[in-house]
Amino acid sequence: MNLPFIDWAWRTRGAIAIDPPLTTEETFARLKPLVDEDSTRCDYGDNTLTYVKGNPAAQDRLATFSRGVFAVEQQGGLTRLLYDVKSNALALVLLAPLFFVGFAQIAVAINHWEDRKAEAVEAKGEKAGDEEEKEPAPHHWIDEALGAPAPETLEQKKARMEQEGEQKKEKLPTTPSYVLAGLFVALYLLGRFLEPYLFRRTLRRALDLELAETADSPAETLEPGHAG
Repeated sequence: MNLPFIDWAWRTRGAIAIDPPLTTEETFARLKPLVDEDSTRCDYGDNTLTYVKGNPAAQDRLATFSRGVFAVEQQGGLTRLLYDVKSNALALVLLAPLFFVGFAQIAVAINHWEDRKAEAVEAKGEKAGDEEEKEPAPHHWIDEALGAPAPETLEQKKARMEQEGEQKKEKLPTTPSYVLAGLFVALYLLGRFLEPYLFRRTLRRALDLELAETADSPAETLEPGHAG
């Protein structure tokens, strides 16, 4: 999904300083557990790593941002990891409110059409009411033999008009669609700010893992029976 003017809505970019500096190979080696999945396709360049996750599992730490590019920048003795990633999940959550609002607008249009139809029926009934109505002629035996329906009596006509008036009051609900649209908007806003933070934290943990293990391990291992 390449839409440069609006893809900021599901795209995040940033940089992480790596201290002490690492080589490109060392940096990608620490990121490998994040992209080393059966459903992930990776493409390594001179200083870039492009990944695409086809169908990430729920426990995948990069499941939200399922495609992106990592680049290692070496400058002035410093190492930085640049990332540019996109999230199909955020894009779908962003589009969901548009569908629900669309359903609500369709319901509004149908309700408006039904109102116009009912108003036309009422106007026709009022016009007919201005004239003196008479009971229809009895059903002729020839019409009855031919299976023609009996003419509508005044009582039946009155009941039909009342029923049509009740149907006018029954409109398609629009509130549930607007509520669902609002929920998805709230969900998108939460994910838009939370997911980039979690993604960045995941990268920092992956890059600092071996550094932490090195710092916690002793400089040398003492064998039993030897004094330090």
